[in-house]
Amino acid sequence: MRATDPAGRPVPASAPSPVRAGGGRRVLAWALALPVLLAALVFGGAGAASAHAVLESSNPASGSTLTAAPASVTLRFSEGVEIGLGGVKVFDPSGTRVDNNQTKHGPDGDTTVVTPLRGGLPTGTFTVAWRAVSADSHPISGAFTFNIGQASGGVNVGDLTDDGSTATDVLERAATGVAYLSFAVLGGAVLFLLIARPAAMSRFRVWLLVSGAWGGLLLSSLAVLMLHGPNASGLGLSSAFDADVLRATLDTKLGKAIAARVLLLGAAGALLGWLIASLAYASVRTRRIVVGGWAVLCTAIAITWPIADHASVGRQVELAMATAVVHLLAMSTWLGGLAMVVTLVVRPGDPAPGTGLDVPSVRVFSRTAFASVCALVATGLYAAWRQVGSFAALFDTTFGLLLVFKVDLVLLMLAGAWVSRRWLMRRIEATAGRSPIGKGAAGGPKWAVLRKSVAIEAALAIAVLGVTTVLTDTEPGRTAHERKQVEAAGPVSRSVPFDAGGATGKGRLDITVDPARVGPNELHIYLADPIGQIREVEELTVSMALPGKGIDGADVQVRRGGPGHWLGDLSMPMAGRWELSFAIRTSDVDRITVTVPVEVR
Repeated sequence: MRATDPAGRPVPASAPSPVRAGGGRRVLAWALALPVLLAALVFGGAGAASAHAVLESSNPASGSTLTAAPASVTLRFSEGVEIGLGGVKVFDPSGTRVDNNQTKHGPDGDTTVVTPLRGGLPTGTFTVAWRAVSADSHPISGAFTFNIGQASGGVNVGDLTDDGSTATDVLERAATGVAYLSFAVLGGAVLFLLIARPAAMSRFRVWLLVSGAWGGLLLSSLAVLMLHGPNASGLGLSSAFDADVLRATLDTKLGKAIAARVLLLGAAGALLGWLIASLAYASVRTRRIVVGGWAVLCTAIAITWPIADHASVGRQVELAMATAVVHLLAMSTWLGGLAMVVTLVVRPGDPAPGTGLDVPSVRVFSRTAFASVCALVATGLYAAWRQVGSFAALFDTTFGLLLVFKVDLVLLMLAGAWVSRRWLMRRIEATAGRSPIGKGAAGGPKWAVLRKSVAIEAALAIAVLGVTTVLTDTEPGRTAHERKQVEAAGPVSRSVPFDAGGATGKGRLDITVDPARVGPNELHIYLADPIGQIREVEELTVSMALPGKGIDGADVQVRRGGPGHWLGDLSMPMAGRWELSFAIRTSDVDRITVTVPVEVR
């Protein structure tokens, strides 16, 4: 009996695709491609090419002492920043805000931020707290101090500014992950139906998968739009529905990209409605036109990620964005097709003719998956040069370790898929089985292997997308490794709490040894109370030692540099792990010696 749809129309069977030989050639191709894939995945993947923006300099400079009040505070960043969801706040020694809340970009473009100050500023220590969104759409923030006249007690920045909500950040990341997953399923699943099994669109579970992926992408994109503003501006979840915050978000690169994505999803939804109702009855020519239209829509939707993410920053932006789009489309073709295979093969029942999964359909998926992996290899090799750059960065950074984990998952996924497909095809080709997977002849143990295989692949695919989501918010290996090298070659700073006893014996010792290399060095010592306020002590003496090298307890002469600040000159004759001892007396009877290790190169 021929199946009919809810309107009583017969559901046509799809003509079987030709089963071609050539499995040996495909095995050889996979064998040659896997080493390249390994290298590409190790060095590549969907991720960053540039670090988040960092504050390079400021005027007034951090820690500087001015003889007269400045008219404004200027910040210069390593890359462009957006300030609509942030800004610069300046506080005087009493905690009163002294900027005029008119932060804007400077004459040099979006890498410079300027905020004017009010007139008649008092003397003392001023605190600058800033927040912005870097060009890759990641929130950044920081604080520093400068002095007018003479230093004084500062303020606790945390008491005066919003630190943001951890829940908001976690929810935004989760929504981003759902968006990736939904796009991966939507694009590739519909493409598989169009080219391999159009009649299957009439099945309830199929249109439920496709509609769910479309709805998931729409809702998760809207969630990112609502959560990005509160997260970037340091506000809580309660501001997610604040109209002013939403307007500011829509004025950012990410906001505009998501708005465009939502509009494109409207067009995609209309096309999906037609596909669900009419694809099974469409002519071959119509299906070809729809394939082209669907490819254009998916490409446009894919562009909304790199246009506001890491690919839009750094070197060769145009090429980076193009390869990122290809990477996303290849991922969707592979994983979306896998999702459709899972939908058709897991507990299939007895499908109507042309609506189940048959051997030609599996071959179509295998060919498209292979083409997708080739595209992933090509884009991954380019991303390798842009993102990681060296094996040292691979194993010395969080980004690199996450990438290695992603490689393990993908290679495990590929290995399982290859073994199960080859085992299945050898047995099916012996009987030329072309029936859909169901209760018929082809629904036996051979297909049970495929069901288990694709279920495991789907679980691994979800894990891969989860790691990819984390990677997009992690500083890339190349820049993280370079930053570590710069830090290792620069000054060494340490912060140690102390308790000399008595009512006023507690505090914090902050030191900086610059440049922490063999030869002359400058020592900066800062003393503060437990809440961060500058404090004085009765006496401070310093000595240095290099255990095991014959240097023990050499005195260091220190001089005052201001309230709670001492300076000293160090002469380090050799590299090693030096020990600096600070004898701190807070009263006539309360005293403590704090020893701080410092690595000198």
